[in-house]
Amino acid sequence: MASSTRYAMVLMMVLAATVVVVVTSVLATTTTTVFAQEGQGMRQTTTDGTLDILLEPTWNPGSPGSAESQASFRVSFLNPGTDTLHEHQDYDFRILNSNGEQVFSAARQTNQPLLHNVPGTITVPYTFQEMGDYTIEVYLGGTGFGPTLIPTDETAKFNVVVTPEFPVGALGAIAALIGTAIVLSRSSSSNNNSNSNRSSRFRLRP
Repeated sequence: MASSTRYAMVLMMVLAATVVVVVTSVLATTTTTVFAQEGQGMRQTTTDGTLDILLEPTWNPGSPGSAESQASFRVSFLNPGTDTLHEHQDYDFRILNSNGEQVFSAARQTNQPLLHNVPGTITVPYTFQEMGDYTIEVYLGGTGFGPTLIPTDETAKFNVVVTPEFPVGALGAIAALIGTAIVLSRSSSSNNNSNSNRSSRFRLRP
């Protein structure tokens, strides 16, 4: 009986250690994801009310073992209060970290102060290198084109949060390990009770 109890305790310790190893391994290879109302989009009016900005993010987790998360932002420039696209804007698409520091500028990528958009929609890819809070800032520097250009100095801001994503498969593996531990523990307990009953019968014999 004592030997069986010791065996059960050792088995439980081994399983517990295995769970710890699995969890640690999973956390080390966890990818990141971003929360920002994916699929619904976020809408803001620029600070002076010239246009509405619709931001629709799409998230593609990085490769296993990578802390990166590839995001794609679709931006639509809309006439205020409508779903009608507004053509011709001078703009910049910027990303700021939680300290307010600019970590990305679409215009800066081309060494220009601003970019010009004709159809009213743009798509900007970006790879987040770290987890944390970020601000997406769409800067509107003007509307129209050529002689019809109307200078503006407005922004629309959106908050996003990059967080770790715990793989569903890992949760299943951990649950399986815990289930195995419970089954083996019950089996060991049942064996102990059986051995105890046999011992009692032996003692009752004359």
